[in-house]
Amino acid sequence: MDENVRIEYSFSHLLDVDYASHPNMITYSGKILIKSDDEFDNYDLDEIEIGTICLEMYDLNFEAGYCTLMEAFDKSSSSLAVGTAILNDTYESIDDRIEQLVGETYNRNVLLVKRLEFKEKYRGKGYGKYVLNSLGIYFKSTCGYVALKSFPVGFEGITDDRNYYKAQERLNSFYSKCGYKKIRQLAENDIDEDEFNEDIEYLQDDEINHIFIKNIAPA
Repeated sequence: MDENVRIEYSFSHLLDVDYASHPNMITYSGKILIKSDDEFDNYDLDEIEIGTICLEMYDLNFEAGYCTLMEAFDKSSSSLAVGTAILNDTYESIDDRIEQLVGETYNRNVLLVKRLEFKEKYRGKGYGKYVLNSLGIYFKSTCGYVALKSFPVGFEGITDDRNYYKAQERLNSFYSKCGYKKIRQLAENDIDEDEFNEDIEYLQDDEINHIFIKNIAPA
């Protein structure tokens, strides 16, 4: 591991579960820091911030009658898309097809990478791969899976830009190289053959949700 890189995490959840809106989810916010030997860059600081990461840890073993696991995932369009893709029909556990894709784990909790972003100056230098690999080291005792929805941050709200598709392909390739497996949309895969048509085939090929998952704590 690169000794020059450090992630400073802070986490948030309510200890009084009777009043917590989502007691089965913990949020982690992290500053990605590196040591700098550039006296003009750090202004006498030992470290400089080069990016940020936001994580959500979903506890599949937590039981709260008023807050289902799916309700915890239903915080944003990206987290809802991930929850829909990886949970079974009852939204209480990981879908068996996900286990077939990336293998079983002794811990079924899910760590969702909500956002990973670097300042432009520090992109393309291997820091992203380093940070993703570190999740498997530091969270494997509490989570079995790391999931995410791939989307190039620089194209938020402008997906009609032709450069978006190239950026999305590059980002998907990056996650694949980091050991993540892409999840096909289960609803599309379940369509009967007699209902199959060219539009559905296009959607399957495009896989518009771009959701990835990785097993970090194999059984």
